[in-house]
Amino acid sequence: MSTAQPTKDDELATIWGKWIAMCNGDLAIAGQIIAPDYKLHMSPLGGEDLSIYAGPDGMAGWIGQLHAAIDPFVFEVQVQPLFGEGMIAGRWLASGTYKGGFPGAKAKPGTAIRFAGADFLRVENGKVREYWLSADQLDLLRQLGMMG
Repeated sequence: MSTAQPTKDDELATIWGKWIAMCNGDLAIAGQIIAPDYKLHMSPLGGEDLSIYAGPDGMAGWIGQLHAAIDPFVFEVQVQPLFGEGMIAGRWLASGTYKGGFPGAKAKPGTAIRFAGADFLRVENGKVREYWLSADQLDLLRQLGMMG
């Protein structure tokens, strides 16, 4: 039986707002909202080991890498999120200018990037414990010149 505290929708809304701010580059927020033992679920490009994104520092590092390659890198909420029973589901649209740095990318620096995705977060005791990322990676790879 779980000892997790139930999470109310207003708390989830606050976490979602901080999540988007973190994605937009406020990396200090990671320590406030990411559980030390959170788990990331996604299909990584290149098959990298997802454990490198563990904890608040891993999440902040990953977002920092993305912002180094795409600047500005802006996440806009495309559809208002759904909250319930400790879960958040939200859709976003990311855009920015490619600066270089993705291995295998043929896109020139200055290329406009725009792709959509959805984040699914499980919140427990006020922190994100699990994160499922569903992004249009094929569209991103095409824009980076990594696919025909």
